[in-house]
This record gives sequence, structure tokens and C-alpha cells, in this order.
Amino acid sequence: MTEIERLLTDTLAALEQELRQTQERQGTILTEQQRILTTHANTLHQLQHQVARLSAQQQESAHHLQRLSAIHENLKPFLERLSGILDGRLKG
Repeated sequence: MTEIERLLTDTLAALEQELRQTQERQGTILTEQQRILTTHANTLHQLQHQVARLSAQQQESAHHLQRLSAIHENLKPFLERLSGILDGRLKG
């Protein structure tokens, strides 16, 4: 083997080794990024579930508040009349 052939063979072997190492590093980075993406996707799914649950609770609370408001409106005339009766008794 001539000096040029040996030099080219060594250079090619070094480039192949460097390429293999680069591919391994990129493979490791890609695997880690996929793991992080999976974790983020799971977290996003959990947050979406919590938002849906909170939205349902908010709707339930709004309905409850509407029912209480309606009860208050229905009782308001009676409470005013009762207050007038009580005021009359206290004065008289």
C-alpha cells in the first residue's frame, strides 16, 4: 500500500468513526426528545381532562346559583311581608 492509499484509508476510517459517533449522539438526543415529547403529551392530556372536569363543575355551580337566585326571588315577597309584620309587632 502506498503512502497516499494508507493516508486515504486512515482518513476514510476516521470519517466513518466520526460519522458513527455523530449518528449515535443524534440517536440518543432523538430518544430523549421523544421521551420528553411523550411526557408533555401525557401532561397535556391530564390538563385537558382537568379543564373538562373544572368546566363541568363550573356549569354545575352556575346552575346551582341560578336555582338559589330563583328561590331567593320567590321568597323575597314573603320575607318583606314577614319583616313588615315583625316591625309592626315591635312598634305596637
